[in-house]
Amino acid sequence: MFALQLSRTAQKALDKLPPNATKKIFIHLEEIKRDPYRSRPLADIVPVGGRDTHYRLRVGKVRIEYEVCNSVNTIKISKIFQKKRKSDYR
Repeated sequence: MFALQLSRTAQKALDKLPPNATKKIFIHLEEIKRDPYRSRPLADIVPVGGRDTHYRLRVGKVRIEYEVCNSVNTIKISKIFQKKRKSDYR
């Protein structure tokens, strides 16, 4: 099982979201702690292009970008943002 680590940016974005959205996000984060690579009903996971260890998790209109560090069994959540347009992805 992996440990979660939130960046300062991700924590600020999480604080701005409504409580019901935050609760939903934490349910999904608990799901990726078990297996951060495989997509399943509670975790729609897509690898971020150009990087081997970076992934994106979809929770409704909210996207969570994270990096998996296998050497220390940690998932570093770098960004949490709301998707508004197709151009939001890099």
